[in-house]
Amino acid sequence: MNAARTTAWSERSASERPLRVLMIDSETTWRGGQNQLALLLRGLREHGVQARVAAPRNAAVLSSADMQGFESVPLRMRHGMDVVAAARLAQHLRRERYDILHCHSSHAHSTAFLATWPARLGEGKRRDRPRLVVSRRVAFPVSRYGPAALKYRNADLFLAISSGVRDVLVDAGVNAAQVTLVPSGIDLEELRSKRDSQRVRRELGIDPATSVVGTVAALTTNKAVHDLVRAARFVTEQVEDLRVVIVGEGPARRDLEGLVARFGLQERVMLLGFRSDVLDVLSTFDCFVLPSRVEGLGTSIMDAQVLGVPVVATRTGGIPDLVEDGDSGLLVPPGAPDLLGGAIVRMLRDPGLRARCCERAQRQARRYDYRNMVQATLAAYRALLGAAP
Repeated sequence: MNAARTTAWSERSASERPLRVLMIDSETTWRGGQNQLALLLRGLREHGVQARVAAPRNAAVLSSADMQGFESVPLRMRHGMDVVAAARLAQHLRRERYDILHCHSSHAHSTAFLATWPARLGEGKRRDRPRLVVSRRVAFPVSRYGPAALKYRNADLFLAISSGVRDVLVDAGVNAAQVTLVPSGIDLEELRSKRDSQRVRRELGIDPATSVVGTVAALTTNKAVHDLVRAARFVTEQVEDLRVVIVGEGPARRDLEGLVARFGLQERVMLLGFRSDVLDVLSTFDCFVLPSRVEGLGTSIMDAQVLGVPVVATRTGGIPDLVEDGDSGLLVPPGAPDLLGGAIVRMLRDPGLRARCCERAQRQARRYDYRNMVQATLAAYRALLGAAP
């Protein structure tokens, strides 16, 4: 980092300097959380906020931040309570002044908690310490005991992406007054640009008259894409001309391939892996399915709704914030592939239901603009700083 720029950034008087935020993320891959971080950086810059990104050197989000002109702080976080990473972060914080440390992953939260713990213990002496903000994007339960409980009880503010995530935090003992609901956002302009679904169908060898049911998800246990494969056995018996398209990569891919082979669905189910044209692929779907057993919110549902693709999903986590059963989509209990298959068949066979769900989903999609997420985050920062000692 340029030394002159660093000195100028840290030594301006409080009256003339803008809000300063250090975004911290431990993940190296690019998933939904990293996309949200990139959108947040873009939006905060428009409001005059000075932000930097601390992440591992090989992190995809660090490359994205560099390309957008944001200063970076390489920080390797190898596990939850990485004292080496915490010591390096603490050293950086002694050189630089930030108003907010905003953590975007669990390991990032742990690292920032350890790095700021001495200042928190001496709060009477360190009234200028940065406030610790944590974005919580997953609905996994949080332990009430041990180191995890300690770090969750010592953040200044949590930004929960859904009511389901907020409930998990409060159930774990986090003060409800320290949890603010800030739903994820998407770039509506990008979503509404022209999509080449015909090209995708030609590439995949899918006839225009063939029904396509699909999902876009990381291939992990909590996304439960295997439930979609199990449901496909029933759906293919009911809908003769059908393809099931799965976009995404992850550790469960081999098991999914085995399940497809065991059910004899090789001609019906297509695992496409990672796609850079994921929105073009999504636009080919006649029904989007998210079979998650645990889900923070589900921005892929938001994408589908904006594109006019009807949604079938599970009633878990934050999904009911996006889908009202029978109104803007269909919901089934998680872990019930037979019910999932029935809902898919119902959606494909009922044109009136599809039209109603798409119309109402697109109407509510106006609130998904990422600028709303940015505004809510900025308001939360300012409220927290205004309440600070």
